Amino acid sequence: MQYTLKNGIILYYDEPTHTYKVGGKNIPSVTGITSKGLIKDGLTNWKVSFPLGQAKREINQMLKDEKPLDKFSLEKIFADAQGATDKIMKEAGQVGSVVHSLVEDYLKGEKIPDQADKRVVNCWNLFLAWWEQQEYKPIHIEKKLYSKKHNYAGTLDLIVEDKEKNLVLIDIKTSNQISFDYLLQLNAYRFAYEEETGEKISKALVVRLPKSDKRIDVQKIPLNKKLFNAFLGAKYIMTSMNSYWD
Repeated sequence: MQYTLKNGIILYYDEPTHTYKVGGKNIPSVTGITSKGLIKDGLTNWKVSFPLGQAKREINQMLKDEKPLDKFSLEKIFADAQGATDKIMKEAGQVGSVVHSLVEDYLKGEKIPDQADKRVVNCWNLFLAWWEQQEYKPIHIEKKLYSKKHNYAGTLDLIVEDKEKNLVLIDIKTSNQISFDYLLQLNAYRFAYEEETGEKISKALVVRLPKSDKRIDVQKIPLNKKLFNAFLGAKYIMTSMNSYWD
C-alpha cells in the first residue's frame, strides 16, 4: 500500500512481508532494528529454559513410568518441546495483532464484535477501562512514518491530544513486561514524526495490556537524545550484520 507523508515522501508498505520501501529501496523498520540490533536477554533465556523445562518433565515422567528412553523417544520429546515454544510465541503474536486491530477499529468509531479468546478479552477490557478514564482525542492511529535523515520506517500505534492540547505518543503492548527495546522504539517514532510534521510530542506512554493479569501497566517513557542514539546504534549493528552476511 502507498502512503504519501506530510512532507511529500511516498512510502510503500507491504503487509504480508512487513516491509517498507521508498524510491524502490527497502527501508529498515523500527521493530526490525530493535529485534535484530539488540540482545534480548529475557526472551533468549525463556526460549532456552521453557523447552528444556518441558523436556525435563517429560523425561522424568517416562523414567517414573519405567518407559524406555530410546533415541526416537528423545527426539520426539525435544521436538515437541520446541513446537510448544513456537506455538506460544505464535499465539502471543496473534493476540497482540487482534488487540491492536480492536483498538484501531474502536478509536475509528467502528462496532467491536464480541471476542471469544480469554486473552484477547482480558486485554480489551483493560484497554477500555483505561481509555474511558482518559481525556484524550485521537489524532493519528496506526500512522506510517519514515525518517529521511536516518533512513528508517515504522508504524506508530497512536498519537493523541490531551486536554492541554499537547501531543502524546502511545504504544500498545500485550507482552509480559516492558522491555528496553520499547524505549528505543518510541524514541525512534518520536524523531520520525517530528521530522515529518514539525509538530512536537510532549510525552510517550507504553500501555501494557496483560493477557491474564487484571492490572494494566502504564509507564511514561523518557524521550531524549541518549535513547535515540541507542536506537541508531542498534540500527548500525543490524545493517552491519546484514552487510556481513550478504
